[in-house]
Amino acid sequence: MDYLKPFIIATLLTASAVSINAQSISDLVPVPQNVIEQEGVFTIDKHTIIIPDSDESFSASYLQQHISPIFEYGIALVKASVRPIDNAIVLRRTEGFKPESYSLTICDKGVTIKSSDDAGLFYGVQTLLQMFPQEVYSGEKLRLREYPLQKVIIEDSPRFPHRGFMLDVSRTFFDKEYIKQFLDWMSAHKLNVFQWHLTDDNGWRIEIKKYPQLTEKGAWRGRNEVIPATYLSGNERYGGYYTQKEIKEIVAYAAQRNITIIPEIDLPGHALSSTVVLDGVTCGTTTDKASACGEFDNVWCVSKESNYKILDNIFKEIAALFPGPYISIAADEVVWDYWAQCPSCRALMEKEGYKEVPELLGHFVRRMEKIINKHGKRLAGFDDIQDAGGVGTDALVVAWRGYKKARESVGKGYPTVMQLSEYCYLDMQYSPAERGHNWAAIIPLDKIYNYEPTGGLGELTPEQEKLVLGPQGGLWTELLQYPPRFAEYQVFPRLAALAEVGWSNREARDYEDFHRRLVSSHYRRLDKMGIAFRVEPPVVKYNDQQIDVILPYPSAIVRYSTDGSDPIRTSRVVNGTIVTDSPEKFRFATFWGDNLQSIPVAPEGVVLNHWLKPDVRIETDIKMKSNTPLTNITGYNFRQIARSDKRLEAGQALTYIFDEPVQCTKIGIPTGYAHIPFYGVSDGYVEYSYDGKTFIKGPEFKRYYAEISGFEAPVKAVRIVITMPNDGSTCCFQNLRIE
Repeated sequence: MDYLKPFIIATLLTASAVSINAQSISDLVPVPQNVIEQEGVFTIDKHTIIIPDSDESFSASYLQQHISPIFEYGIALVKASVRPIDNAIVLRRTEGFKPESYSLTICDKGVTIKSSDDAGLFYGVQTLLQMFPQEVYSGEKLRLREYPLQKVIIEDSPRFPHRGFMLDVSRTFFDKEYIKQFLDWMSAHKLNVFQWHLTDDNGWRIEIKKYPQLTEKGAWRGRNEVIPATYLSGNERYGGYYTQKEIKEIVAYAAQRNITIIPEIDLPGHALSSTVVLDGVTCGTTTDKASACGEFDNVWCVSKESNYKILDNIFKEIAALFPGPYISIAADEVVWDYWAQCPSCRALMEKEGYKEVPELLGHFVRRMEKIINKHGKRLAGFDDIQDAGGVGTDALVVAWRGYKKARESVGKGYPTVMQLSEYCYLDMQYSPAERGHNWAAIIPLDKIYNYEPTGGLGELTPEQEKLVLGPQGGLWTELLQYPPRFAEYQVFPRLAALAEVGWSNREARDYEDFHRRLVSSHYRRLDKMGIAFRVEPPVVKYNDQQIDVILPYPSAIVRYSTDGSDPIRTSRVVNGTIVTDSPEKFRFATFWGDNLQSIPVAPEGVVLNHWLKPDVRIETDIKMKSNTPLTNITGYNFRQIARSDKRLEAGQALTYIFDEPVQCTKIGIPTGYAHIPFYGVSDGYVEYSYDGKTFIKGPEFKRYYAEISGFEAPVKAVRIVITMPNDGSTCCFQNLRIE
């Protein structure tokens, strides 16, 4: 951001017993391209009006809806025919602006936003809203009689034309209103593309009238459904879908906010939600190789002409619902084994002269491209589609497998969206201590902010640079069943950082300044938008009987407990160094506002748990994978697991038998991966024995975990008993935690 005449206003205004400070121009997110601050303010009062660019202007009505509630008298929106006057907020269409760009001028006479298109006017309004109290996002009534706006001239435009967010609604379903909330949050950050992952193995989420069974059956999973329970969705019926009426409503809602929706129907793999309900669409072959997400029989046959007729019908309906130029088939992570064993697919290979089975993916992608083109749209998919060969260069590639694949895509002439997993997958952990995946990377806030979409692509020609459309964040949702609103935690503030990557010039970006803006204003904006964003935890050090707490930012409020429990809002506030020779049970958390707090953290370098490690052996009728044997869970390496070779069955059991009875107070029985609760015991209980013969029933598993305590004698054995098949294609067992 270029600042001329830096001048920070701190005007104190008293209105109806409410004192409000003017918002600083230096706190805008994303940072504009050029800002010239002026001395003085323009004051909005009861005579201020909004003059729209047209009587149908959404941007003008959007502005009025947001700012009127904070004033005692409201702000009038007049007809577009009213001539510009003093004391007005004027939206004006003017030729000469690039797409989505705008100017915002605040002077003695009022406010003027100019642009050549609706998008630019809307983004000018978004910038203006950030100059008001954050309550404009919540609709709270402040009863202000007047409000000062810093005089300024802003000339602004986006760095990249594509600034996107992808949301998976298959693994975790989000209803219509929640999708609209996300669209609001996106638009406030000047994001303009929503890639809507509508189908995957675990749920088909869009109504197709010609094939109602796709949502009657394919949208649901659970005990009595065609799709089994997965990802802790439980044995009761779980799921949902969007009717075509709801789809149209969401599409219109997005369009008003300058957001184009790319619908995504994952094919030919990741397709269990369709293959289990549409008869005869698979090859009918089998394999013992599970898909990347542990599913089987989830791949469409590429050789059946009847399949392409079905897909033609499906995509005809989809094309009619979405006015945007693209429909995505994803086309990622296909298990080729089904095709390799299929006589019909082998015959197709011979007919077409294909040498390798993966070439069949190219055949499928090209056929789908023709179908999508037929219905007036262009093909989109993950960077797997560029491997197909023969796909037209008007197809959109979403790069996820690193800069190398993105460079290949650009080199082949494809417009490419930069959703690289190691920077942009928002289901990854913020830190090793937090819930989330880590297979792509751990992605703290500064890493995503410093992401450079073109940085690892090497030297590009001017034409190739134009093919790098911009960044996109992606949220896969298998871990979002709990805690409540975890989607918001994973997305924000990381998506705010990515929005600045997409909008602001590279030279204008500075992480320390971005973090300052978050703390000084933008966290409060997010809160007023209703976002349960992630709060930064403190860093806690222990040395020489002293605990020192490093605040995540100067104004942070950190509270602590001393009994091993999570801090709460009535816990003591950290005021300085804490002296103790027993730091093991101290826990610390940052608190923000009335409802949000960070994860609890313990002092670094302190051994928190002195687990007992008695000699133990395992007895079980559950077969384990050869590379994760039972010996992994007898040596107390808590990062190791034993993993079953298939889904568990009711009645199976796994027993830990100690060589000698163990005197202890508590035994924790975690299951699932060691670093995340995934592929664990979803339906079962534990029991324990003092003599190894007679067992006492203990608690049931909850979220893959059970714990027993209150022992009356040393424990000889602990048993896991399975009552129903678990909610994954495999199950992971861990070492016991014995205290």
